[in-house]
Amino acid sequence: MLMFYDRPDGVRKASLLVLLAALLTLGGCFKPGQAITQPPISISVVAGNTSLTTGQATTVSAGVYDQSGQGVTWSILPLNFGTLSNPAFSSSTLTASVTYRAPSYTTKPTTVTVIATSIANPNVSSSVSIHFSPIIVSVQSTFGLPFADQTLNPGGQVTLSTSVLNDLSNLGVTWSLLPASGAGSLSGTSPQFASYTAPSSVSSPTPVTITATSVTDPTVLASVRFTILPSGAGPNVVALNVNGGPVPGQVYPNGAFTSVTVCTPNSSTSCQTVDGILVDTSSYGLRILQSQIPQLNLPLSTDPLGNTLENCAAWPDGSFLWGPTAKADVYIGGEAASSLTGIPVVIQVISSAASVVPDGCSNGGTENNTAQLLGANGILGVGPEPTDCTVSGINYCDGSSQSTPPNLYYSCPNVGCGATDSPVLVGTLLQVSNPVASFPSDRNGVIIQIPPPSGPQPSVIGTMTFGIGTESNNSLGSATILTLDANDNFTTQFNGQNLTQSFIDSGSSALLFPDSLPACAVHTGLYCPASTTPLSATTLGATQGQATVDFSVDNADSILSTNSTDAVFGTLGGPAPTSASCQGTGSCIFDWGFPFFYGRTVYTAIDGQSVPSGAPKPPWWAY
Repeated sequence: MLMFYDRPDGVRKASLLVLLAALLTLGGCFKPGQAITQPPISISVVAGNTSLTTGQATTVSAGVYDQSGQGVTWSILPLNFGTLSNPAFSSSTLTASVTYRAPSYTTKPTTVTVIATSIANPNVSSSVSIHFSPIIVSVQSTFGLPFADQTLNPGGQVTLSTSVLNDLSNLGVTWSLLPASGAGSLSGTSPQFASYTAPSSVSSPTPVTITATSVTDPTVLASVRFTILPSGAGPNVVALNVNGGPVPGQVYPNGAFTSVTVCTPNSSTSCQTVDGILVDTSSYGLRILQSQIPQLNLPLSTDPLGNTLENCAAWPDGSFLWGPTAKADVYIGGEAASSLTGIPVVIQVISSAASVVPDGCSNGGTENNTAQLLGANGILGVGPEPTDCTVSGINYCDGSSQSTPPNLYYSCPNVGCGATDSPVLVGTLLQVSNPVASFPSDRNGVIIQIPPPSGPQPSVIGTMTFGIGTESNNSLGSATILTLDANDNFTTQFNGQNLTQSFIDSGSSALLFPDSLPACAVHTGLYCPASTTPLSATTLGATQGQATVDFSVDNADSILSTNSTDAVFGTLGGPAPTSASCQGTGSCIFDWGFPFFYGRTVYTAIDGQSVPSGAPKPPWWAY
């Protein structure tokens, strides 16, 4: 998984030089005997979430300018309305934080003020307002299940219902539809129900949003979104947005993002829908930033001694994700991996707080525990395995195949893990699991379709369909199937090389392969030929499948700088990471990254699942 975006280090350095020059100039004006004025103290406070309901919590952070480095004290108004806990302060960065938790029971909507007051000068303070309401609004299907973002065909109809908790007035909700025109219509609206009809025709994928707003407290609302497709929509189809990702001012090129709805197990109201989830066909399971689900209190997984099970996901570039595993109900489109329909899944909650990460996980790399570092709010791994510890039917973490576990799971006491801690064995039911494999029926794989671009462009909308041969809209057809070897790889023949560690990877922004093309000066992980270079390779399955793939590579420095706000690039290529298992050459990898998906229908069949008659036993990819 790669991402490319520039950070304005040069701008910061230039600003620092200007500031130093100004300070030197001012210093020359000081005269003996003058009174020295103490630098002013200032505080700015922000809350991670400014709207809470019963028992929910949020982190409140303060940026402190105070050369004495004494920090702040925290208080709340009204007094004792909720609690403050876990205060933290760093004098090196002059930042402070505290956790505010709303009351577990009250009937009155209240605006809470959280105040940070300077220790050095109690006359200096700053605050943030958090609206608390006991009312909880959720949008549900007529079956009482949470309603995740879905797709509809033109003219499609759906009935929505609401659950409104703790509304003593029992006034229900009002309904609204955006955009105001061209988005279809609402009918039969009542305080509890509404029917939505999609527009009769659309020329391209069209997003619409339906919102239910509490009558008693209009600050409390819940929304569900539909993408109206010209054709091919359904409960097992979700929209994929190649749009640069969820971070403002930062472009993630060639990344397909979707939304997921995560709920506390057995609940249809304790849920959050999270956008900006990167879809990755070469990893497994849902990994989501803790900062994106502040309203959820998911049950963490523990070992027999009560220690928290922490999970590590590491990539060849040295980046890694670290955080506890937790059980959750996950809804994607009309599909559910849920305790309400079957069983919940195990996800990784990427820790937002700084913590000690065992050396076996971090290995000196970068922890991508913010949206800015990750380029996403989470990762949805829909690769060809049911868990993150399974390869070609062998589970390497449960002790069935080897006694020494890989660096994936760690047992951490309340005080946290240590740098020298070793990984532990973990049973299958406690491993981060591919949620697709837990769907009731469309569980044997996914199909990704992304329209072909004519050149660099800002965005494009594609689809991900769940199931292969399970519905009328997910047939295998005449696709070329590439069976996989014992390491879940196939072979790519390219430029006289047999690249035996090849895989299809929607999480990589570029095609990555060994070649003599010149590397870029700016984007050093990409190729920069003098002109567009046409290339060709042959993909070979381990026991079945052969096809020729034609592709082109452009000068990445040129096209990325010329089209700096675009997110769609069909001709990005770069050198593949080396592997110690490549028989001394270090170069046996062909990573068929996201440009491979443009204009193709790409299938991922999950290990251990049933597939259409005539197809080989999974795992496999096909296109």
